[in-house]
Amino acid sequence: MKPPATDHVVSRLSWRIQDATQMGFHVRTEPLDGRGADWCQIGQRKILFLDLTQTAAEQLAQLDEVLAEFAAAKLARSEDARSEEALAKSGPRRAA
Repeated sequence: MKPPATDHVVSRLSWRIQDATQMGFHVRTEPLDGRGADWCQIGQRKILFLDLTQTAAEQLAQLDEVLAEFAAAKLARSEDARSEEALAKSGPRRAA
């Protein structure tokens, strides 16, 4: 979802949290003493932590960064899987 461009930072943060939820993250806000946003996976559950000790603008910037990195890693894994699948379909390689 995209918020209207005129919204203030708290509204944009709320929209991005909704985006993260739609991407499968359980979003938690915790006091992390300035360590910033990060995520982990426990079993099948992806948990994204936002640092309550930071301003909304800092949280938004870090959330954007974490989601962009996650999306890039997911795309890379998808491309690797397609490459491996194509290699498997091409059959065994013969020694020269």
